[in-house]
Amino acid sequence: MGKKTSIGEIIVDNIELRKVYEKRLPRYKRLLNIVYLILNTSLEKNNIKVHSMNKRVKDYSSFFEKIERKRYEDPFLQCTDIAGCRIICLFLSQIKKIRKIIEKEFEVVEVTDKKTAKKYDQFGYLSLHMLVKLPKDRTDFIEFSGLKDYVCEIQIRTILQEAWAEIEHYLNYKSAKEEKNKELLRKIFSLAGMFEVADCTFEDIHMGFSDLVKEKNIIADESITAVNLYKFSLEYFPWFKKEWNKKQERAYFKLSKEIKDMNIKSIQKIRLILNKHKKELDEYEKYHQKNRKKSIDKKFFTPVGIIRAGLALEFGKKFDLVFGLKGYSKRIKNEIGLLKKI
Repeated sequence: MGKKTSIGEIIVDNIELRKVYEKRLPRYKRLLNIVYLILNTSLEKNNIKVHSMNKRVKDYSSFFEKIERKRYEDPFLQCTDIAGCRIICLFLSQIKKIRKIIEKEFEVVEVTDKKTAKKYDQFGYLSLHMLVKLPKDRTDFIEFSGLKDYVCEIQIRTILQEAWAEIEHYLNYKSAKEEKNKELLRKIFSLAGMFEVADCTFEDIHMGFSDLVKEKNIIADESITAVNLYKFSLEYFPWFKKEWNKKQERAYFKLSKEIKDMNIKSIQKIRLILNKHKKELDEYEKYHQKNRKKSIDKKFFTPVGIIRAGLALEFGKKFDLVFGLKGYSKRIKNEIGLLKKI
């Protein structure tokens, strides 16, 4: 295509190329929807919370502009990002985890790590790009037919890497480099370095919080804190396996404040209350499992809910006032009273 020079040949070439593009477009869309669904399901299954995930099929004008700029001889083979999916992570460590998931779920054609491709004294655009196909055990199914040789590009980067990539488009640093403007170049590379340091610092803080929760010993410190209540829940409720995250932090921070407002000062006091009302709480849980059609291996109440129910049984109206749950303690006692009559 790059060797033809006449206007007529270029127009005919463009029309024929567009026909092929439009013929292949539905398959690219199908592939992209499947890749997106697999990624989304896998991230949820592995409890990986990302900032966002989006997908797009490159429109014809963008596709044509790229193959002209790159002088591709075989456009549909060489242009590997017609179907593209981008995952924006919160932390650097998530990139490695997501890469492992992709390697497990897809046939990986090519991996480009923009970070390792740079020298130690180079800064700038950082992202992990992976070209994938559906594995053979999927393409053998009729619903995936026709997608065997189609490739999708998956980009994985952090929020800060995404921010830099977006800003970089408007910095025109290539002109500064060509003009050898050292002052501008120094500012650009300093800024890129700051983004990278910030990414690493966020990762250190994130891991620091995780280590804090893992290493906290509630036997040595039984004071009422969100982390201690969470660690107590892991110890007291063998079925509770949830990892510490923002959702757990919010729930336990609220519970911690409520317990302190009731003038309870130690985890041991919570343990004694739950032991005292264990039989009633077990029956209460079974009642709700049965009436809300929960399977026996899935608890209706979270540890936070069970602790609240135990406190309601112990303190009655005082609990209602502190927790702002009018009539809650009476309702629990009434329901347990009904259970005893059954």
